[in-house]
Amino acid sequence: MVIFISLLTAVLFVLLFEKPLKKNPIPFYVISAILSLATIIIQAQGIVPGGFVGEYIFPMFSKAGLGTSFFVLVMYASTFKNGSEPIKLLMPLRGQLSIIASILTLGHVFSISGIFSPEKTLLYILSVIMFIIMIPLFVTSFILIRKKMNPKAWKNLQRFAYIFYAFIYCHILLLYTRGALRGDARSTLNIFTYSIIFLWYFICRPMKAYSTKHKDFDFDRCRYISLIAVVFISLGIYGGLKSTAANASNLAKNVIVESADEPAQGEGSETSADEDGAKEISQAVTDGVYSATCFGYAGDITVEIKVENGEVVDITLPSYEDEDDYKHFSEDVIEKLKQEPLGDVDTVSGATFSTQAVIDAYNDALKQAGIK
Repeated sequence: MVIFISLLTAVLFVLLFEKPLKKNPIPFYVISAILSLATIIIQAQGIVPGGFVGEYIFPMFSKAGLGTSFFVLVMYASTFKNGSEPIKLLMPLRGQLSIIASILTLGHVFSISGIFSPEKTLLYILSVIMFIIMIPLFVTSFILIRKKMNPKAWKNLQRFAYIFYAFIYCHILLLYTRGALRGDARSTLNIFTYSIIFLWYFICRPMKAYSTKHKDFDFDRCRYISLIAVVFISLGIYGGLKSTAANASNLAKNVIVESADEPAQGEGSETSADEDGAKEISQAVTDGVYSATCFGYAGDITVEIKVENGEVVDITLPSYEDEDDYKHFSEDVIEKLKQEPLGDVDTVSGATFSTQAVIDAYNDALKQAGIK
């Protein structure tokens, strides 16, 4: 959802501010810098906006959704047919849009949340490489700098943008693949959407270069045929992730069932249920410690429960790999569950994915213990 809102915002921005952006881009750079700095400060302070803003608007900046969307416009500017309306609109603005995209991306690059997590080492190494490549591209996008450079040298430097775009796609895959394999629909949809965007670009760009040297080449026809192929490839990726996640989920359920079928090692509790019958303690309850893991917003969350005499006596978060900004919301959910272990606890607005993961992991742990 965030990528669609970001892309729509970027397109509307270009349509509404084309002329002022071309005439005097400085105010837009300043506004972008303020937004990026505000994002960094908000994350550093541990502030998490709630509601619609927290779910969809803030991630446009904290997760570089808007910055990436501006980069997408810059990418595709050179893939349209010469003389077409899109190329007339976007080509004169490529430098300005690149600068805005780079500035907005800083809110994500300098995100403090979880930056020292060992599990995300590869992701952050890639981020550092991307940042190193982005800096010279960013600096040389300014018209004053460009005019002072040798045209050939400037063009050779800008070719590094292709590597940068490839790294963006790799970064996205690393960011969302684990969630997709955990069965997170949002992560799977993001991979599907970004795959179409980037794979189609990687096909269209060399086709455009080929068409400039071979005038008889039907660029438009081949471009749209390639889009169909890319959609099918992306659907294949989508289906593969869904299938793998489903198989992993079924395997986990079988393990839970086998665990529940084992003879009790402690005193079982009597069958009981609340008035609504939402959860009940069966005679197959086995005392012990149980844990389950679910994917939150950007990482795994593990919930551990301790069962004694057929009752949940303790609930903890032994492992939390999700965004640190959302951790206190998850801890609040844990406290509510401690007060009413068999009650219904709602997710927290502004941290829906993280708190839902806590609830799902808790329910999975209950099932392992025989509490349904």
